[in-house]
Amino acid sequence: MAIFEYKREGGKLIGVSFNYTQDTFSDVVIYGDFFVFPEEEVDNLEKLIEGRNLSQVLDLIEDFFLSSVEVYGITKEDVKEVFKRAINEK
Repeated sequence: MAIFEYKREGGKLIGVSFNYTQDTFSDVVIYGDFFVFPEEEVDNLEKLIEGRNLSQVLDLIEDFFLSSVEVYGITKEDVKEVFKRAINEK
C-alpha cells in the first residue's frame, strides 16, 4: 500500500493511500484538510479511480473539478500532483 501526502505552500494537506499494480489503482482513499460538498463525492471519486491507470485518473480529477462539486482548500492541480508524486515515490 502506497501512502503519500502533499501540501503546496499556502494550501491544505491532501493525502492518498492506494495499491498500484499492473499500472492500475485499487483500494484508493483520499483524505486531508480540505472540504468537499457534497461530501460523498470524494467517495464517488475514489470508486471511479479503482481499476484505472494514472492518465485516466488525471482525466477523472479534471472532470471532478468541472462538475458541480464544491471544493475548498485544494485545487485540481494539488490532487493531480499528489497522485503523480505518489507513483514516482512508489
